[in-house]
Formats: sequence, C-alpha cells, structure tokens
Amino acid sequence: MRQELEAFCGELSIPYNAFPDYEPKGAPLTFCSWRNDIDKINAGLDIVVLTSKNEGTPVSLIEAQASGTPVISTNVGGVENVVEHGVTGLLAEQTDELKMAENLMALVENRSLRIQMRDNGWPHVGERFHYSQLTSKMDALYKRLLNGTD
Repeated sequence: MRQELEAFCGELSIPYNAFPDYEPKGAPLTFCSWRNDIDKINAGLDIVVLTSKNEGTPVSLIEAQASGTPVISTNVGGVENVVEHGVTGLLAEQTDELKMAENLMALVENRSLRIQMRDNGWPHVGERFHYSQLTSKMDALYKRLLNGTD
C-alpha cells in the first residue's frame, strides 16, 4: 500500500522521506524497505508499531524490545508470545483500529509509560529470545530425545 500511503500523505500535506531515493528532509515520516542496520534505526525510535494481519514470531518486535523501544501491535499469530501487554507494549485485536489509535496515543502522551516499557523490553526478550536461551533449550531437547525421556 506504499503508493496509496504516499498519496495520502500528499493529500494531508505531511512531508515524508522515501527509500531508495532517500534524501533527509527533516520530515516526520520515512517510508523504507529492507534494512540491514535495524539496530541503528531502533535506537532512534520512540515507538514501534506493527499492524500485521498475520504473524508467526515477529522478529521486528523482539528487536524493538531488545533495543528498549516500546511496541504497539495487533494481537495476531505469535505476537502475544513476544509482547507482554501493558509491560513491554500494548496490543489490540486486528480489527480494532480505534484501540490501536488509543494505544498509540497512550504512549505518545505518556512519557513515563514509554520509559517503563523501554526498561522492561530487554529483560523480557533477553530471558526468552537471547541466543544463549535458545541454544540451551535446544540442547536440553536433543538430550531428552536421545535419552528417550521425551
């Protein structure tokens, strides 16, 4: 929907930057595509919003929380396994546009809530998704299977 969104920005007179022809204009909005420097991007964000209709395990939300960025997302697929509602981010049902807007405004208008969720982000995902946790769990699973205890 990028073309439609860019046209909508034009109708509303909202300046924006766009990749791949990115030229910083001081615009409040940037449309981009695949990026390899997501750690730098997340470091400069205040809030990450994901509006997916379907998700598996949303790595973008794990990365955002790991960088201390609170998230707002639709509660689809594996999102609720990644985001702790009210602790590291805010969730809304996929069809509830009003709740998504309310969640966004809650974070925009409440700096202390953003800070609280920022501070909760890394401990939350570090405990569940850090590579050391994943490899440890995989090792334990292999050992249980090899020993026939599972």
